[in-house]
Amino acid sequence: MTTINILKPTEHTIKTLSPNGELIDVSSDADSLSQIIINDASCQIMSVNMPVKQTRQIIKALPFALEEQIANDIDDNHIHYLGKIANEAFAMIVDRNVIESVIEQYNPDELLYLPLLLPVKSSAISICILDGVASVRCNQFNAMSIQADILALVLERIKTDTLTDIEIYDFDKNNELISIELENLGFQVNVKPVESLIEHIKANTNTSSFNLIAGPYQKKKAKTETKLGKFKVPAGLAAALLIVIFAANLKEMKQYDQMADLVKSASKNFYTQLFPDERVRSIKRQFSDKIEEADGGVVASNGFINLLGNTANEIKSLGIVEWDAIRFTRKKNELELNLIVNNIAQLDQIKTQLTKNGLQVDIASATETGSKIKGVLKVKQNG
Repeated sequence: MTTINILKPTEHTIKTLSPNGELIDVSSDADSLSQIIINDASCQIMSVNMPVKQTRQIIKALPFALEEQIANDIDDNHIHYLGKIANEAFAMIVDRNVIESVIEQYNPDELLYLPLLLPVKSSAISICILDGVASVRCNQFNAMSIQADILALVLERIKTDTLTDIEIYDFDKNNELISIELENLGFQVNVKPVESLIEHIKANTNTSSFNLIAGPYQKKKAKTETKLGKFKVPAGLAAALLIVIFAANLKEMKQYDQMADLVKSASKNFYTQLFPDERVRSIKRQFSDKIEEADGGVVASNGFINLLGNTANEIKSLGIVEWDAIRFTRKKNELELNLIVNNIAQLDQIKTQLTKNGLQVDIASATETGSKIKGVLKVKQNG
């Protein structure tokens, strides 16, 4: 990377960081930039306790686990998993509108977050003060962006016995008072030359795990031409064949789409009948996700809907049971229910009743949570 392009999405500005640490506004001239670095709180890092080990499962579970921490609707955010420290999973959270507007305007290959580009030291907090924003990095994933004038208040709360030093890079060159405030909190403050941070960012940018242009925003690479290319059908003939095939199947496609819409509509109505007083957002979201995931497919969604309907009706008939979460694994055609019940006997009663109605049921776990029992049931259709 030869230039460092700093973005403040909240201000809609792009500035280039010069070798001596000065910011040059290039908002009016910038068109296409290969790499952009976010420098404000429009990107945040959040963490949640996640004992799951497999990365694929963690990524699927993160939206539900982080739902209570995120102020706006979870679906409006792009969640980029960073990694784990012990059982704590970390992720970058960015409003989808921010990423989509950046892609539309600048079409970058890499969209990074400045706090995660600061040096990591075992006993020191790295801080960069740039354009009125303080980027803070405490360890590999624990980092944040805050207004520089409240930096001391924030660090006072996160100060620990192991994080005793601060390395500060002051690009604004007018924050001597901040250094004094941090020293008064008991930190050993070392003011570092800004040029060294610029070189560090250029030399150590890690795009493999920190690049927000990933997942649904990942750019598709063009396929490499092979020797088989000379046997390809000429473009004109291929296009003609596609038109014929499309025309022949258009009627069938329309019928399928209509059927898919009916399935989705009926499924959502069915949900409100099953859970008329349901207040747990995660259950509603998982239900909705399964309908969308099936693309309205009659076979795929039917397995989930029928299994949930048979199960929910029986459970409702057995008394007051609190629904905590539901998950459906299409490959196994297995429904996993997280229920909160009064005691083990009630959980066993649910299993017995569902088994009598032709379902295959296993109690995967039962854990005490206060005066209640949190149980996990795995339900399948027999045969």
